[in-house]
Amino acid sequence: MPTVNAPVYSLNGGEVGDEALARLDLEGQQFAGSLYENALPRVIGSMTFRPGLEHITNIDFGQVQLLEHSYSGGSTFVPVLSDEALRVVKGDALISRAAVATTVTNGAFASFTGWTNASTGTASASVSGGDLQLTGATQSRAWAKQTISVALADRNVEHAMRFDVTRGPIKVRLGSTAGSDDLILEAVLDDGVHSIAFTPTTASIFLELINEQPRLAIMSSCQIEAAGVMVLTTPWTDDDLEDNILRYKQNKDVLYVASGVYQQREIQRRGDASWGIQRYKVSDGPFVTSDGLVSLQPSGLVGNITLTANRDYFAATMVGKLFRLFQSGQTIDETFTSAPANGAFIRVAGVGSARAFSYSVSGTFSGTARLQVSVDDGSGNPTAWTTLSSHTGAVSSTYTDPDNNVVKFFRFALGSGDYTSGSIVTNLTYSGGSQSGVVRVTGYTSKTVVSAEVLSRLYSTVASFEWDSSTWSDHDGWPAAVETFGGRLYWASVDLIHGSVPDAFKSFDDEVEGASAPIARSVNSSSARGILWLLGLQRLIAGTDMSEISVKASSFDEPLTADSWFPVDASTRGCASIRAVKADKDGVFVQASGTGVFRISPDAQGVDYTSTDLLAMHEELFDGSQVVDMAVQRRPDTVVWFILANGEARALTYEPAEKVIAWSRVLTDGEFKSVSTSRGSNQDSVYFAVVRNGTQRLERLANLNDCRGGAINCVADGFTRFTGSATTTFSVPQLDGLDVVVWADGAAVHDQDDLYTVASGQVVLETAASNVVIGLPYNARWRSTKLAYGAAGGTALFQRKKISKLGLYLLNTVLDGLRVGKDFDTLRRFTTTKGDKPIVAGQLFANFDADLMSISSDWDTDSRICIECRAPYPFTASALVLDTRTNG
Repeated sequence: MPTVNAPVYSLNGGEVGDEALARLDLEGQQFAGSLYENALPRVIGSMTFRPGLEHITNIDFGQVQLLEHSYSGGSTFVPVLSDEALRVVKGDALISRAAVATTVTNGAFASFTGWTNASTGTASASVSGGDLQLTGATQSRAWAKQTISVALADRNVEHAMRFDVTRGPIKVRLGSTAGSDDLILEAVLDDGVHSIAFTPTTASIFLELINEQPRLAIMSSCQIEAAGVMVLTTPWTDDDLEDNILRYKQNKDVLYVASGVYQQREIQRRGDASWGIQRYKVSDGPFVTSDGLVSLQPSGLVGNITLTANRDYFAATMVGKLFRLFQSGQTIDETFTSAPANGAFIRVAGVGSARAFSYSVSGTFSGTARLQVSVDDGSGNPTAWTTLSSHTGAVSSTYTDPDNNVVKFFRFALGSGDYTSGSIVTNLTYSGGSQSGVVRVTGYTSKTVVSAEVLSRLYSTVASFEWDSSTWSDHDGWPAAVETFGGRLYWASVDLIHGSVPDAFKSFDDEVEGASAPIARSVNSSSARGILWLLGLQRLIAGTDMSEISVKASSFDEPLTADSWFPVDASTRGCASIRAVKADKDGVFVQASGTGVFRISPDAQGVDYTSTDLLAMHEELFDGSQVVDMAVQRRPDTVVWFILANGEARALTYEPAEKVIAWSRVLTDGEFKSVSTSRGSNQDSVYFAVVRNGTQRLERLANLNDCRGGAINCVADGFTRFTGSATTTFSVPQLDGLDVVVWADGAAVHDQDDLYTVASGQVVLETAASNVVIGLPYNARWRSTKLAYGAAGGTALFQRKKISKLGLYLLNTVLDGLRVGKDFDTLRRFTTTKGDKPIVAGQLFANFDADLMSISSDWDTDSRICIECRAPYPFTASALVLDTRTNG
């Protein structure tokens, strides 16, 4: 009876389906398995016990979504979204606020008592309707301030100030002395909720709230946070999270979030314990041109105005919408109450009388108003300013510029020392030329009247039929996807993609020309649902439910521009409404069915992108359950994690360059709900939302280095680790009433043959220990494919065969937890000896290489080998060798 030793059996082939078990002609397929359960393939060729899941904190908030926030500063952050709420986990706990007695007087703005109006000029600060109203002016700022007392017991204790901004921007600063910002660095906050941490050290601290824009800004609350977990208000409901509508992209300390339902948001980190969420607001587009049938008339040129249409046009859903009005003639009104100060300018062109304009100075004042002139620098901007005339009293006159066909600019300005007291009121009126200004709708009155704030100065109060309106609003819809690519921020709405001005993520100014102009182009998809995600690879990729679209320039090296934009279908798989993830030049996305996974990568010629089925060798790996979340881990191996609707997870060890596309199942005593990753120095952190015993928890995948035996060995689920002085009693309230395994000071004191039942949330050991891991047991299982080895004349397929011996090269393994056999019903301990010496119970082998071990196997055409390893014992198999016999 012939005997053939197989070559080394690598263990990184991953799980394949029944239909692929006999495809041993494919490269690497002979090293796959028919089951990888809690056994993770490694790129290098080994297979390791899936690391345990460490209990971080309870997040029992209903439907949740874990976001990713990578930060190189040493801390790890996990933003957790739930029903209209955002909480943030820092390290091992939710960010929480301490109990302090410090208060802001009238922080809820029941009255202005406690506040000081320090506004300049014609600006003002007041309280109305429970809101702080900061009304700015063109040459002055609205300014409210307060001195806050800090009790001795609260000094050197971290506080947090919560700012609820209804209409921004509002500048805030907090200092230990008047005017300083050593406690809260001067920050500009927009519409949203912001919780900013600070630590006072003095008896008094000084708070300032400032509006420097010539319009109304509103804050509804400014208070010291109460004790407890920091919770920020969001627009996204349980249903929104369940429907997977959020797409987000991090740039530095900001997560830009799109949903297709609500206005875009920015989730901002202003410090490890300082977070906020605000509306993403732009003031210069993107715009679309009106049909010219409706005229819009502003009631004023700056500040807060009304906008009146000549017929029914407005709707309540237009609040927040931008309008850009093109106007003939130019009027500038400025009031100066300080110096130095510069007013806005008019633009004069033409010849003869077309260059005449009127000007005036009025008011009660002591000072000098200077009428200044500048010449166009060729790009539509003024050059150096020179004084044309100076006025210390009232004047009303006209001026005709003598330089025909020269574009000039005129303004009023005050130099240093030009102001003593009073208000210097100036006016410039020019009937020629045209300008445009932008307003944002702030309130709905009727179909013909809305309230608005002027974002960029208007020049006339005459009705205009020439105007543009913004693409995004509750009325028109909001972007559903976001991505950064080539220095631009891209937003996708249905079939359209808008790209910002390069390196200016909040600018869509269509007056910028050339390659830096903003982009507003279609991808020509045939999908009714539109773009579901964007992914910036070597090309910008847009996923729809019909196809995956690659947006080309003329070459890989050429940047995308409005003029260099050529979208083509890279593949026609169609996408599910789940964000895609990126791994270098590749993307991984879920197919429209929700149960297929594809790789989108450069084609063989490197000319464009194409897609490849990542489940081609195991179509039923997901057992018919849809993917509900996914994330990618890059270190130590690239692993794409998938959460399924049935509460299980799948892991894809992914290294195409090494020809490793290896799947494994991930199961636990509970249900997986969400996953996110965070970059780390040695290993990326992988976080899961897991429901155990009816409670939802945040758990982190242990580092591989902590799952190799030794004093600390994290091979348990829902575990807590303890280090410090030796003791016998350990608190694990999250495991109360459950059977657990215990690893203490380098040994399993309770394994699956001797489980410990947690009582009153505690584990009490017989012997004191200083390094302890306590968690739930779980097993890893591996089963081979159909074996092709052992036949003298060719393959062993379709021959009766028997596996007589097995060899395993093991690393960092305790053999007590290792079982092998022909199937999972006949498992037995791998071995109890090494050579002629018995193996000591609990012995950790840094490496194990011994004679082939006898295995009980029957003659069968489908002989298999099965391996099981049991928590809390570590296990890593680097290679496997089989001694297979056939009947000749």
